[in-house]
Amino acid sequence: MNRTLVPALLALLLLVVLVTPCLAQAPVPAPKVTITGLFDQVTAAGRNFYDANFSRDNDREWYARTRFRPDFEFAVGRTKAVLGLEIDLGYGQMGVNDGGFPGNTTGASNCKANTNGCLDINTDVGGMIEIKWIYTEFDLTGKDSLMPFIPVATVARLGGQPFASLAGYKTAAYANGDFAGLSTITTFSPNVKLAFAYVVVEDQLAGGNRSLAAARTSRGEDYAFIVSPEITPFKGLDIKPLFSWFHADGLTSSSTRGNHANIGTAGGTTNGPAAAGSTTTAGDSTLHENRYTVGLDMRWRVGPFGFDPTVYYQFGTKDSQAFRSDGSVGTVEADMSAWFVDMIGSYQLGPLLLEARGVYTTGNKARDNLAKSIRYYQPLDGDGSYFTGWSQIWTTGVDYFNGGFLPMTRWITYDRFGLATLAGRVTYSITPAFSVYGIAAPMWTAEKVDTDTSVTPASTTANAGAGNVPRTTLGAQGADKSWVEGESRYLGTEVNLGLTWRFAPNTAFDLVGSYLFAGDALDTAETLNGAVVRRKSNDGYQVAARIRLAF
Repeated sequence: MNRTLVPALLALLLLVVLVTPCLAQAPVPAPKVTITGLFDQVTAAGRNFYDANFSRDNDREWYARTRFRPDFEFAVGRTKAVLGLEIDLGYGQMGVNDGGFPGNTTGASNCKANTNGCLDINTDVGGMIEIKWIYTEFDLTGKDSLMPFIPVATVARLGGQPFASLAGYKTAAYANGDFAGLSTITTFSPNVKLAFAYVVVEDQLAGGNRSLAAARTSRGEDYAFIVSPEITPFKGLDIKPLFSWFHADGLTSSSTRGNHANIGTAGGTTNGPAAAGSTTTAGDSTLHENRYTVGLDMRWRVGPFGFDPTVYYQFGTKDSQAFRSDGSVGTVEADMSAWFVDMIGSYQLGPLLLEARGVYTTGNKARDNLAKSIRYYQPLDGDGSYFTGWSQIWTTGVDYFNGGFLPMTRWITYDRFGLATLAGRVTYSITPAFSVYGIAAPMWTAEKVDTDTSVTPASTTANAGAGNVPRTTLGAQGADKSWVEGESRYLGTEVNLGLTWRFAPNTAFDLVGSYLFAGDALDTAETLNGAVVRRKSNDGYQVAARIRLAF
């Protein structure tokens, strides 16, 4: 027994001696903290585009505000954690119940939409900090990773994080802004990568679905998957296919589903409580939406030429409580089928940059029942940023808190009617630090807009994040005239003239003037003293300036 034990102990000791160096960790890198971000000081004045109702032109303002957006990166070697914060404050008291500190806090102020609060006299404000990003980034596979037995390198992020280019290259074409969940980027070779994301849109806690729909405390389990390879077959060409599945139960976030008026839906709107079988904001989680998006995004550069095409097709089904053919209300399934096409072409001629952009998204006709047929494209999250840089009123721009067409920048459609444009942008760099530009952006819808409808003011809905800026059904005296037929596709033409001056290191001054020539599709109607009154749309304008310090 002893004769066999001694050699065994010697062999074990030798094994420990040989293995110990392999298990020894490399010296721990020194921790490093990096701060990046920006300060924006913005002022803007304008008229007749703030509430999306161009037939009433008494909305005007001149205001100013501050944004502070720092990102703190805490890194040890290749592992890092990022905390992104944001503060948005208006200049001066902007509402009657602003209150001052401590009443002037997030959610309690009556300031500019999207601000946290107002800088009143003595500028005492509290509770102003938003958490935008809070995630950990680490090596999931590959050498020195969580799973080193998988040879390919994968970098993972967990927590609240930006979409960035996970879904595509073009800003807000499908997924933009921020989300909570998991993302990974796997590098198979320098020319082939794979992006994956699991997006938690809404979560259902234990017991939240036990009660009847009207009394539930949960809106269901809403989530999305994004799978997007990135292939570079040769220098200058990047190809990024997309497959995404979005699932929602009952009501869901207005960022992922616009809220359109529809006389065939219970309650009259497609994302309202009644449409989800509820009188509260919870809804019946047995009503499901499954939305699939497939397509291709590309970037191609050949010398001075550039071409950025994006084509997506969207399909699926959506349940809601709606009117059946016999007049009863019950579960009705809508069929989805929509196209999104966005093409950008550019040519650099010395200091002169010429660009053109064509966009087309399908839409529904005025008489379509949206409880049965959805033909308008829906991004997972546009975050108010689609088409940014190509206009100032149609979209957000130098002053990114304004823009009367948040239906387009958040949902890439004007109501249910889709979009179509062929815009042009010319930029001339007088010096590397000073450039001027001009933009012309005519806008149409894919299907004719029913102007025998009114609109919901953007200042109380879309800008506050509660829903779309839908065309609304007229009151009882004129309800039979709404959603019968469309009258016009032409929304109008916006022209911009602006400049950018980088007058100091990391510091830029932007100034832009915008004018919108309103089209007939922006006409509205309303019931007044028992009669239907039709109102012609009026033009709108804006002048905006910004000082930005990036660090």
